[in-house]
Amino acid sequence: MKQLACSGARMRSATLAGLSLLAISALPASAATVEFQNVTGTWSNILGGSNVGYTGNGTGNAKVRWGDSQGSGQSGYNFVGSAFGPVTVNPPGSSGVFTIGTFEHVNRPIGSGTSITGIALAFSADVIVNGQNLGSKTFNYNFSHLETPNSSNPCANGQSQNAPINANGCADRVTMNFNSLSDTFMIGNEVYTLNLAGFLIGGNPASEFWTKENAVNSAYIQGKIDLYSVAAGVPEPGTWALMITGFGAAGVAVRRQRRWKTQATA
Repeated sequence: MKQLACSGARMRSATLAGLSLLAISALPASAATVEFQNVTGTWSNILGGSNVGYTGNGTGNAKVRWGDSQGSGQSGYNFVGSAFGPVTVNPPGSSGVFTIGTFEHVNRPIGSGTSITGIALAFSADVIVNGQNLGSKTFNYNFSHLETPNSSNPCANGQSQNAPINANGCADRVTMNFNSLSDTFMIGNEVYTLNLAGFLIGGNPASEFWTKENAVNSAYIQGKIDLYSVAAGVPEPGTWALMITGFGAAGVAVRRQRRWKTQATA
């Protein structure tokens, strides 16, 4: 019995020590302000499409066009960016949501099979943390494009042809996501990146952008400063520590159950 009591005491001490280390590692660092200057965009890695052309890549007004014009010009995307900030971050937390640029889909009628299905946007800017310029960083975002048949009824968005968004033919859909190959930067001892938070359309947040045919459709691209592990979908170090602690506790429970069964059998 004395041996079991000692073992239990040692286990409790080890657990308390581990929890203390986790608590210390979780202590918040001081708040930081982050600014983004010299913002530019570059379209690349296009999937599908015909007659593709780029203008303004590497500037604050990057454009890409595709498709065979049917009297009203080609379809395409525009990215318009400008400096923004300061944004407040309290490590290891995230910032609030803010606008990182304007996205436009120039939606024109084009021939079947001439549309893209995806493209990448490289968002570059000088990152300034607490007044210190960390140099130019590039954050990569993937856009997926769904070019829908204009004559469908109902349309791909589930609405009828006479719905406002489908007034000129069925609306197309644009979605986007963060690419984990993006650059990172340090805030204190934490590794951060510029993650995506979706679109802002007419003042309303949205995860996808349905765009009207034969019109220039505009939305804001929303972002936030996140721990890189969160943005890239990798568990944070603290999460791993808690998982390991949980595994250890489960192992202790199994050993105790086996010991109890052995004693009961004896």
